[in-house]
Amino acid sequence: MDKNLKNILSIYGSHDASAVFVDKNNKIRILEYERFVKQRYAMYSDRFDLRAGIGTNQNLRERFINYILTFINKESINIILYNELSDSDLIYLKNIFKNAETIKVGHHTAHASSGYYTSDFNEAFIISIDGGGNEIDYSTSTKTFIGKDDKIFNYKNYGLDLGTPYAMIGYPISEIKPGPDCELQSLVYAGKVMGLCAYGKVIEEWVKPIENFYYDKNFEQLSKNLNLDLSFNSLKGTNSYNLAATSQYVFEKIFFDTFWAEILSLNLDVILVGGCALNVLLNQKLKEKLQKIDKNLFVPANPNDCGLALGQFLSFINLKIKEDITYNGIDILDKDKFSMFVDKFNAKKISIEELAQMVLEGKIIGIVNGCSEVGPRALGNRSIICNPCFKNMKDILNEKVKFREWFRPFAPVCRHEDKDKYFGNAFHSKFMSYAPIVKAEHKDKLFSITHADGTARLQTVKETDHELFYKILNSIEKLGGIPIILNTSFNIKGLPILSSIEDALYVLENTKLDHVYVDGYIFSK
Repeated sequence: MDKNLKNILSIYGSHDASAVFVDKNNKIRILEYERFVKQRYAMYSDRFDLRAGIGTNQNLRERFINYILTFINKESINIILYNELSDSDLIYLKNIFKNAETIKVGHHTAHASSGYYTSDFNEAFIISIDGGGNEIDYSTSTKTFIGKDDKIFNYKNYGLDLGTPYAMIGYPISEIKPGPDCELQSLVYAGKVMGLCAYGKVIEEWVKPIENFYYDKNFEQLSKNLNLDLSFNSLKGTNSYNLAATSQYVFEKIFFDTFWAEILSLNLDVILVGGCALNVLLNQKLKEKLQKIDKNLFVPANPNDCGLALGQFLSFINLKIKEDITYNGIDILDKDKFSMFVDKFNAKKISIEELAQMVLEGKIIGIVNGCSEVGPRALGNRSIICNPCFKNMKDILNEKVKFREWFRPFAPVCRHEDKDKYFGNAFHSKFMSYAPIVKAEHKDKLFSITHADGTARLQTVKETDHELFYKILNSIEKLGGIPIILNTSFNIKGLPILSSIEDALYVLENTKLDHVYVDGYIFSK
């Protein structure tokens, strides 16, 4: 079987669909389908046409494949790696890639591979845990592996689903605005529950009933046990906050009850993947505990299902990749129209120092810079940035730019060398994987990135990580400001991170965004 990397196409077809291949310039490309079709969580496979707001049509699927064909030679593809594709999907692909053999890769195997083969660890204990995610034989919802010497070995299966009940807790909470009317509401709720839990407290007598709920998912029984109405949108205020906070506590408790003894016994570094690896509160606690036993934790940029096509690819080649793939995502789709947009908006060339001055003055600026970052979090190439020292900045962003719930937090970015100055228990966090505390002496100054529980989902950058962000931070410091910026994804509520200049300028014209920065040019209203 030929493992020439340019001969492989990997496609994952369910929610957070993506495709991975090596392009003509020998670069691994990770294309997230939702950003191409402008539908959050979009599914590629024709199995999902009827799921409102999630499924797509054949025209969009064909356009996506045609876009991929601009990067590869279709005659050279002889392996198609996949999961969650229908028979008709495979027939369509084999009509295009006539020399291709199709190979199915397990869900958790792909998750584990996406973490292990992008980590620096030779040997590691890999925990793949999300809301379901069955393997090929539908044997498990959670699975662990051992990675060693560029190979992955099955370790244990678990009858455990932490992701689904964690998200289900959001259903009765009226402060959380629901997403598309489909069975994948859990994708919308999980991150919002994590944001809201900071406003509540753990109710001790709720712990056991909620722990039982994590295993039986029985809302009716939970409602009786808590003596609360848990019907859709029924809770508001203190009960909502406390439900979210107690659920977060139970989520962490079950995780450590299940895995910590195993971690101590194996005495290995840990890799955490699956949708639950997006829970930065859990990640922070796990990282701190591992540090005390002189072990490390790695969470990749795309640990959730948007990383599965990459994981399928890496599981097949069994090879640690040397290149940094963080910014190997989808390109600016209308970059050929850049000159037209410059003329239309009378955009001006701008220096990094001038850009930093705008940020310092309180301007809110959208960044569109080269190919997008991979994974669900904006890391500088499709970001909205501003000065976190303005007390009303969080409310302006939530209400008039992002159009999302008031309680949703925003992430800070600082230079790697500054993390311990402003944050406590801070780790290098290239992918916003952890939530250290904001040091007490800086909370009043860093108002808009300090969450209600005193934490912040920090991104740290070295110059080699993200040159633009690093230079902006340097310039802010030279101008007398605190070298920290607020960073959030460049999108608006309900839509994925954007992929075109046209969409960026639409946000500029229709929200309180002040400017858009594209490849050295500043666009204004």
